[in-house]
Amino acid sequence: MTSRQIPKEIIQQINHHFGIVDVVGQYVKLKKSGRNYSGLCPFHSEKTPSFSVSPDKKVYHCFGCGAGGDAIQFIMEIENLTFYEAVKHLANEAGIALPTMEANTYQDPNEEKKQRLIEAHEMASKLYHYLLLETEHGKEPLKYLLNRGFTRELIETFRIGYSPNNWDTVLNFLNKRGFSNDILVQAGLIVHSDDGKHYDRFRNRIMFPISDSQGRVVAFGGRIIGEGSPKYLNSPESLIFNKSKTLFNFFNARKAIRKNRKVILLEGYVDTISIWNAGVENGVATLGTSLTEEQAKILCRNADEIIISYDSDDAGQKATFRAIEVLEQTDEVTIKIAQYPKGFDPDDYIQKYGKDAFVKDILGSTKTSTSFKLSYIKKDYNLQDDNDRMNYLTKAIEIIADLKHAIEREHYLKELSNEFKLSLESLKHDLNKNFFKKQKKNEVARDNLPSKWNNIINNGNHAFHAKSLPTAYFNAEKHLLLLMMKDKDIAEKVKKEIGSEFHVEDFAVLAAYLYSYYGNENESDIHLFISSLEDERYIRLATKIAMIEINDEISEKQVDDYISMVKKYNLNIEIKKLKEEQQKAIRMEDPLKAAEIGAKIIQLQTQIKYK
Repeated sequence: MTSRQIPKEIIQQINHHFGIVDVVGQYVKLKKSGRNYSGLCPFHSEKTPSFSVSPDKKVYHCFGCGAGGDAIQFIMEIENLTFYEAVKHLANEAGIALPTMEANTYQDPNEEKKQRLIEAHEMASKLYHYLLLETEHGKEPLKYLLNRGFTRELIETFRIGYSPNNWDTVLNFLNKRGFSNDILVQAGLIVHSDDGKHYDRFRNRIMFPISDSQGRVVAFGGRIIGEGSPKYLNSPESLIFNKSKTLFNFFNARKAIRKNRKVILLEGYVDTISIWNAGVENGVATLGTSLTEEQAKILCRNADEIIISYDSDDAGQKATFRAIEVLEQTDEVTIKIAQYPKGFDPDDYIQKYGKDAFVKDILGSTKTSTSFKLSYIKKDYNLQDDNDRMNYLTKAIEIIADLKHAIEREHYLKELSNEFKLSLESLKHDLNKNFFKKQKKNEVARDNLPSKWNNIINNGNHAFHAKSLPTAYFNAEKHLLLLMMKDKDIAEKVKKEIGSEFHVEDFAVLAAYLYSYYGNENESDIHLFISSLEDERYIRLATKIAMIEINDEISEKQVDDYISMVKKYNLNIEIKKLKEEQQKAIRMEDPLKAAEIGAKIIQLQTQIKYK
């Protein structure tokens, strides 16, 4: 049994409880547009909205990248969940009980393995936490944490633990609970050495559990106690953990982020926990790497303002500059930069100056991303040198030219004018040349061309084009499928008249799905039909077709005209083949066969005439 075979009654209950606009609206800013809602697609970068949500049909579709489906499909894509996990997530939120046999009945092998990996991490997390708080092993690391300002309550909130300096603590613990070495290697909790032995990956480290978007432990970050390298060790990527798509503390912080539409982006676990202890609960951290495009998309979906709060050292400032470049791929978010005294990181500052000073002096006096960039690039130039000074000004004007609003551009030009005692008019002249050059370039490079975020787009290949089929016939088949989704009787008529003889292969497959859907005693329901599909390709195709706007009242003549057009095209294809055969018979000097074929051609042409 596949994961899609959850009873349709459960699916109907979930979709009755949640309006798709409410579900999608938690992640995308939506505006009313006629009968539908529109916004910027969360699955690829764009500046002009091509993402549409239909509350009537209970589906969404992006006309840019082709993403589409119902509320469950949306949660699957946005949260990187399987179908079963998405159903369970929404069912839990709605208070809908899934059948008691859910685990054995509805999970496919891949889902079962994921569940097993998560169970291993959850049990390891509890063991590490217990060892830190309740055993002799954890005495010194607990003392270290308490001296760093961690309270017991804070340790419990973040489920912080300790891995002893032994080779097989977790290995033996999880083996005794039925976890094989193979599954523990896949989880990244143990390592398989070249000589065939197995041992714990994490030893003598303070353990920070890393959770997914559902709050389940999927990885760990371990900080070494005392001397050793590396200082921080993260779990390797696995079936349940992708570090480029994961943010530390996002699950805990999401409520505060969405409430205030603001997020604090930090570099490490300790900084994130430290600002939480300071009462700032909307902080998240990257996992030992630069901010990725996937992480940026998560932040931009949930917040309107992002404060980058990295360390004040050179590495931290360089990482800040890179993070700004990644975040600026969207124009829907305000980027601010928290500035610390030289040699300080967020935890250091809070330890020395306290919580109130952090909130007032650091978060309360942030820089704009443009101010930061202008200050940051100065280090590459000797401003006492005329040539370097001119090069800096040229680069600064290029940065200012990227700004969207004229008032912002003028503000920073005035700052340059005052700082370097230059004419504002001359700076404006150079800026205008840059600005119009960029505008012209942007006119060529519009939305949906290859870019950093458009990694699932291939210049519209999602559109299921049929190059050999004229537009009129293509549209006839497409509209027939829409009518079939809306009306069971029309589907029955099309099945009888056309059957599988759709010229576009994808349309023929979708028609077969519709015949099967109605054959299982289902009633006309576009949303229920789409939710019954398992193949993402056809979920997207069905959603795209479902979004076509047509009159609610469809005449029988319209249906007959579409059917006739499809049948005529099939007859024309047959006539073309017969004419080729007839020419071959003539070349072979077989007049009798040529005459027989000619009679068939006349018969088919007569059928076309009277259809």
